[in-house]
Amino acid sequence: MIKTICIQQLQLILLFFTEVVPQLSSPQTSKFKCLPNGCCDEHQWCRFWASIGECTANPDWMTGNCQLACNTCNAGIKG
Repeated sequence: MIKTICIQQLQLILLFFTEVVPQLSSPQTSKFKCLPNGCCDEHQWCRFWASIGECTANPDWMTGNCQLACNTCNAGIKG
């Protein structure tokens, strides 16, 4: 039987090789990626984790540490 790969699996593979692998050789800073408004992803793997559902599976950590990837930049703003 031939196994098939679904589109989601292909997207994860592509994300890994275009986003994660090139970053493994570069040093991680305290703020990996930030917008001018201060919204940041604190870790280089935030986009990957978000793509596999960690924003909803682990919101306590992801909301504060992967704001860009989880689209939670305004989560802490009260108004």
